[in-house]
Amino acid sequence: MICIAGLDARFLAESPSRVKIPNLRKLERNSFVAGGVVGVAPSDTVPSEFSLVTGVLPSEQALSLPDAAVKAGLKVAAVYWPNPGRSALAFNFPQTPQQSRDVAFDTVARKSSPVGVIDAIEKAAPGFQKELWDDASSASAAIWLLQNRKADVIFVHLSDIDSEQRETGALGLYSRQALDNDDEMIGRILAAVPPGMIVALVSGHGFENENYVVRPNVLVKGSHVEVEDGLIGAPDRAIADRLRQYMKDGHKHGIAREVPMAEVKAKAPALGKWVAAFDTPQNYLATAEDQGPALGPGTHKGVAGLWPTRPGYRSVFLISGPSITAGKTGEIDLLQVAPTLADAMGVRLPQAKAGSLWPSIMHGK
Repeated sequence: MICIAGLDARFLAESPSRVKIPNLRKLERNSFVAGGVVGVAPSDTVPSEFSLVTGVLPSEQALSLPDAAVKAGLKVAAVYWPNPGRSALAFNFPQTPQQSRDVAFDTVARKSSPVGVIDAIEKAAPGFQKELWDDASSASAAIWLLQNRKADVIFVHLSDIDSEQRETGALGLYSRQALDNDDEMIGRILAAVPPGMIVALVSGHGFENENYVVRPNVLVKGSHVEVEDGLIGAPDRAIADRLRQYMKDGHKHGIAREVPMAEVKAKAPALGKWVAAFDTPQNYLATAEDQGPALGPGTHKGVAGLWPTRPGYRSVFLISGPSITAGKTGEIDLLQVAPTLADAMGVRLPQAKAGSLWPSIMHGK
């Protein structure tokens, strides 16, 4: 399972002249592909990747795919995967809680297990040990595991594209270059995959630019409006009615649509106390700030954590392997990924909240 954090589905829809990803294109052609993945709330990296391996909301507790695989007697490896579970893994290269893009190699190496694994990879791939841990480091660890048949199941997290977008903007030139680099690494990973192994490529959330900032507490003066998971929450009917009026002005106040409360309660139960919820247009970010203009300029940097059903804001799922017929389906829910992969691995995730796609995948539907 390869997770490219921040891989918005729109990257794969780009023309070959804009995004040079021959290995991903080939993998896509030979895979069962979802036409977009609707994420969870909050739709950011760590909570999304928790749900990718549990099949439950980020606010809940559950057995993870790595835990289930260990319980089933499989040898499991996690390469820079955030919070893979509680079971003892055969191999683990743990992600650090550090938020900076520049992660010191030694901070990962010191906590990696078993003892001596870093030196073993360096011996096989001189240059592996360096100043910073990046996607090339994760790729080298995954390739070593594959070439040496060290694990039955491998979870690999690639983070450079996510970090690049947060610094330089969503789906921009520099993030496309980062994806080009990851494509070359994924090509090497795929070349090391032994016959008979299933490969899944996933991402947890989409990305947008913070071009504009919406401040509903400035817009609706004298009332406390909450902002959570990218949504603007109305605490009473009077405020809800005022926001509905602003919504009709062609985005002049930064309010695009009203989100059904049934959807809000399903994806973020804690927000069920609201009377109504409103989303912003693409590339508009809502904030609870009560100072500044009601609608003002943003940083133009990339952001995630937005409401997962907003138009175009989708992540990626594709799966390839023996007996899997290449084809496409429509949009899926992110909570379907974990039970699908559990079925593919032959393990159980009884707590998963959505149905598995595996029967459809195996019948080529």
